[in-house]
Amino acid sequence: MNGTMSIEGDISYDALLDKIKVLETEKQKLEQENMSQNKIIVDLERKMAKLDEITQQRDWLLDTLTKKISDLSRFQTDLFRAERFSTIGEMSARLAHDMRNPLAIIKNTIEVVKLKHSSKIPNDLMSMFSAIDKASSRMVFQLDEVLNFVRTSPLECDEYSLSEILDSSIDKIVVPDRIQIKRPENDVRLFCDMKKIEAVFTNLLMNAIQAMENSGQITVRFSQNNEVVAFEVEDSGPGIQENILDKIFEPLFTTKSCGTGLGLPTVKAIIQQHCGTIEVKNAPTVFSIFIPKTLES
Repeated sequence: MNGTMSIEGDISYDALLDKIKVLETEKQKLEQENMSQNKIIVDLERKMAKLDEITQQRDWLLDTLTKKISDLSRFQTDLFRAERFSTIGEMSARLAHDMRNPLAIIKNTIEVVKLKHSSKIPNDLMSMFSAIDKASSRMVFQLDEVLNFVRTSPLECDEYSLSEILDSSIDKIVVPDRIQIKRPENDVRLFCDMKKIEAVFTNLLMNAIQAMENSGQITVRFSQNNEVVAFEVEDSGPGIQENILDKIFEPLFTTKSCGTGLGLPTVKAIIQQHCGTIEVKNAPTVFSIFIPKTLES
């Protein structure tokens, strides 16, 4: 009886060992499978990170490509506009040149008649002559705007008195009786192209006169430091509308019924040709120009 139980006990012990071995084997297999799955997960995570990186690169390339296409489209539009401006500019220059000569003859003839026969001319006829003179002067000014904008000539620089350039500019325009131009008390000398800076003053003064509707005050100021000569033109007009302030230097942009839209673009081009900058402020309207004392070659 006891021997039987011992045998059964031994069998149970061996079976238990076998089960333990089986469990150990299964455990090892599970650990190996777990390690393999962990390795697969790590590989997947690496691949997902790589995929995210590739996706980011793809998005960046798409954004860059979109910007490049947009830039190319803008460049083509600008090129087309530039070609049109070039063609229109050549035609305008020829037309302006051809019109300027007969206008000069009209203006000079009126001046000669007024000088020689002023005592014999009735007042009403003298008023008509003055109207013709002012109209022809305005047309000559507008034609000069076209020519100055279209024909960019090299600078012919020397040192000049800025006050003398200003005075010469004022002499060349028609200043209404109700316009007061306050000149600066000081003078500065500037190394520049006199004719071009004269055109700058002429355009800014005419722009101010038109903005004030022929009534008001224009103040001109000069200043300088060791590196830069600055001058300002301020008017007492109503100011520039904020929504068009960033457009006033664009060619052909104008709010005036009789304007060419080339005056301020011409001013900006001349100042840039002198390696300078131009700024505008509102309320009151002030155009500030800064030109270096030494121009780069």
